[in-house]
Amino acid sequence: MSPRTKKQLKEIRRNRKESIVASAMKLFAENGYQNVTISTIAKAAGISKGLMYNYFDNKEHLLKEIIIEGIRQMMADIDKVDTALVTREIIVKLIESNFQMMKTDLQYWQLYISVISQPKVMNLVKNEVMAMIMPYLTMISTYYQNKGVKNPMAHTFLVGALMDGIALDYAMAPDEFPLDEVKEIIIEKLL
Repeated sequence: MSPRTKKQLKEIRRNRKESIVASAMKLFAENGYQNVTISTIAKAAGISKGLMYNYFDNKEHLLKEIIIEGIRQMMADIDKVDTALVTREIIVKLIESNFQMMKTDLQYWQLYISVISQPKVMNLVKNEVMAMIMPYLTMISTYYQNKGVKNPMAHTFLVGALMDGIALDYAMAPDEFPLDEVKEIIIEKLL
């Protein structure tokens, strides 16, 4: 058997990391961050505990990477928008994008809800999360300000709280929650 190429080694590393992240996300979402150990994650990922440390410094680092990557995906479209020129259509697209992510990555949202509902765990990622979502909040606030709404930031936080609440309810009962209908009501009533 010939030695592996750099490309093959990179692919193996990427696959292992994805396996670790998927295993950790599932375990964190099902059992809570505090109740999961590095050993448990390694076992679920099919690797040794020692090998885990080649990918992540510790459990906190792993959690941060999972949460931050999910938010990065959610915020990907924001970098392309001039916040001063925010239109209703742009906000609608962002809301629709968030709802689509809820549908396609339920496990991430279950973890996200678990994290934000545990103050000690949220404190591990709070600064990074707030830095990443601030452009989103600014964009929505600018939209409301341009509409002449009194206290645009209060409206912005209302939308954010609704999105978190919707994610919570959807994560708890995805088959029963009328996600598309709720999305349409938010777009109709709040935008």
